[in-house]
Amino acid sequence: MAEAHIVAALKDKRAELSGVIADLEKRIGQHRADLLHVDAVLRLFAPEFEPAAIAAKAVRWHNGWFRPGELARMVLDILRMAPAPLVIREITVQVMERRGLDPDDRRTAELLRKLVNNALNRQATDLVERLQDGSLVS
Repeated sequence: MAEAHIVAALKDKRAELSGVIADLEKRIGQHRADLLHVDAVLRLFAPEFEPAAIAAKAVRWHNGWFRPGELARMVLDILRMAPAPLVIREITVQVMERRGLDPDDRRTAELLRKLVNNALNRQATDLVERLQDGSLVS
């Protein structure tokens, strides 16, 4: 038979998730209404313009480890001080050490490696150079 405390915890979790979903649906409804109002005003000022032709902006969520731009500056600082080209994994380890994170934590290391890779990809080509198969940067 099912344990009472497990069933109670699952009921609580379900109630919490159901509440989150209801709140998100309410917020989506409000955003859709706001979008319709903006479209209507846009048509007042530019009747020939089709609001649906405007591409949606991607929403970027900032992580809790770094302020905006901080990781890119840290990566460039690491590369500036490096005596030789570094593999992204080596840059990641140095970033983790500077942040006081455990480099042996595989999940955190993988998440941070992706952030480091993205920070490098956003740099100008004359600032960061990829060598060989794309795994080394200098």
